Amino acid sequence: MVEVRGVGYRVGDVAILDGVDAAFAAGRFNVILGPNGAGKSTLLRIAAGLVAPSAGEVRLGGRALSSFEPEELARTRAVLSQHVELAFPLPVADVVLMGRYPHYGRVPTARDREIQARALELVGMAHKRDQAYPTLSGGEKQKVQLARVLAQIWNYDEPRRLTYLFLDEPTSSLDVRYQLHLLDVARDLLAYECTVVAILHDINVALRYGDTFLVLERGRVAAAATGPDAITAELLERVFGVRAHRAIDPADGQAFWRFSLS
Repeated sequence: MVEVRGVGYRVGDVAILDGVDAAFAAGRFNVILGPNGAGKSTLLRIAAGLVAPSAGEVRLGGRALSSFEPEELARTRAVLSQHVELAFPLPVADVVLMGRYPHYGRVPTARDREIQARALELVGMAHKRDQAYPTLSGGEKQKVQLARVLAQIWNYDEPRRLTYLFLDEPTSSLDVRYQLHLLDVARDLLAYECTVVAILHDINVALRYGDTFLVLERGRVAAAATGPDAITAELLERVFGVRAHRAIDPADGQAFWRFSLS
């Protein structure tokens, strides 16, 4: 479980987060929702240990985040952001191997290179392993970055080792196929003792993949819900300032939301 207790974050006199309490369930796909400027990315970065809060604390698996040594934390959790640019034209395989840095000393082991290869295969990029990373398309780059973070917290062979994957709007620039592939891979990690915390903008995609939902509004918790049916039209209309109508897809009987401004 990832616990956020009384977390606040300020920039000068501006409160980005104000007294946020949240519990992201272990072994579940946890989604953070909210409009632009609600504090979603700041909360995720604090929960992942990338930013220190101005107030409050974060606990990871029952331990204070501050008690983790940097390398131990890097072996335990990984963060995938929307865009990751590299200054050097490294081959794809070397970018993925960067995820193994916290696990070896000066030289990668055969085990590290095995995980590198398996991660590339898992995201469908093994055939691009020798290509220079900057020459890839945006979607391909994001798949390579997914392979990197999978290599970082790899536990497919160690299912009892708890790990955490934080996704900071990872699909907003991807086409539909890449979005679904990335989220399918992330959701499959739940079977291997991984907890996923993700920021997703598309409400319908979020409700398809998410198990629990934390809704932020102006730096505060507007709602915490378990299951997509707990997200109501009233909540969506109040937080996002739109009209929300719940409909049923006749093809599969699944509910989805339609939005309008009036």
